[in-house]
Amino acid sequence: MKTLLNQPFENMTISAIKKTGNVINVHLGCKILLLEFHEIVYLQGDGNYTYVYTTQGKRYLISKTMKAIQKILNAGFLRIHKSYMINPMHLLARINPDRVVLNGGKQLPIARRRIVEIQETLAGEYLNVG
Repeated sequence: MKTLLNQPFENMTISAIKKTGNVINVHLGCKILLLEFHEIVYLQGDGNYTYVYTTQGKRYLISKTMKAIQKILNAGFLRIHKSYMINPMHLLARINPDRVVLNGGKQLPIARRRIVEIQETLAGEYLNVG
């Protein structure tokens, strides 16, 4: 996690941000916090807002939809539900056909219409499921 403190925006170049990898900007008062994709455990959508949950156990609110954030990250996150997108790096297990467990013990639902898609993705790439 990188914090840019009291740095004028003109000093922040796009190439400097791109070097950090896939990042999301989180505004905390007059600070900008750059969250890299590997620090994000999962995202929870709430209308036009998205909560980002990190490996440090913190939650940040971003005024963007999950669809917009998914385009920004472009890092292989799995959309498991209308309201949830997970980082497969933090996936521990899949319990039942409709739930996953993430680092920290958080359990999230898988949408019924996405069960087969998620099962195939997990069986092929992340877990020995199926």
